[in-house]
Amino acid sequence: MHRIQIQQALNIPRPRPREAAVEGSAEVAALNTLLAELPDDEWDRLTASAGWTVRDIVAHLVGQHVESARPWTIPGKLRQARHRFPGSSALDAHNALQILEYSARTPDELRQLLVRFGPKAVRARLRSPEFIRRRSFARFFPEEHLPDLSFAYLFDVLSNRDTWLHRLEIARATGRPFTTGEHDHGILAQVLRDLAQAWTGPAITLELTGATGGRWALGDAEPVAAVRTPTLDYLWHLSGRYGLPVLEIDGDPSAGAAVLDARVEF
Repeated sequence: MHRIQIQQALNIPRPRPREAAVEGSAEVAALNTLLAELPDDEWDRLTASAGWTVRDIVAHLVGQHVESARPWTIPGKLRQARHRFPGSSALDAHNALQILEYSARTPDELRQLLVRFGPKAVRARLRSPEFIRRRSFARFFPEEHLPDLSFAYLFDVLSNRDTWLHRLEIARATGRPFTTGEHDHGILAQVLRDLAQAWTGPAITLELTGATGGRWALGDAEPVAAVRTPTLDYLWHLSGRYGLPVLEIDGDPSAGAAVLDARVEF
């Protein structure tokens, strides 16, 4: 009888730069495929990001990828964002500036920018020198509380994760299917690693179902429960977006509260 392997989530390794670049290239391609199918009248639909339309999300993603492809422009953008949005956190101000700069573009213009700069952004992150990758980005975004503040984490984990979740938001806002491939497994694995690092609940086995699913151990003691939930719905919930995922719990029912209370930065 085939048994699904259970992996200790805390032992998941960080991706190597080239592995992250492969995942990033695949994620950019998946995003571009989704956007190519969207008619213009769907770009003004509201998304799960409060106040953001599909167009706003794409403007944000365009800003992210253009800046990643041209990293020397980022300090100036951060200064400009603080000046334009003085009451916001550095991250919120930066996002708001990206939307301000790009949301007036037509859907075709935004598509073309992502097709042009998405691959360039991935290559630029891959080429970043090791002394930069080891440095902290905390001074740029001092309000953010993350499990790792190195540029390597930003380049190899958060950049791909942010694009992935926004692609899911666009798909759900427009009723489009969310396609998955091999690269989604790598993005999911890093979410599980970060979840394990912050886990304060009882030891459990977490099974995520769907094409990108699997089983992971959270906590280093004997599991008190096995919790089963759909992958996409649970990552959606971990990001702090609305809606509760359906949980199936075998064992201590109190484990469900820990699963639902957890959050991971996307």
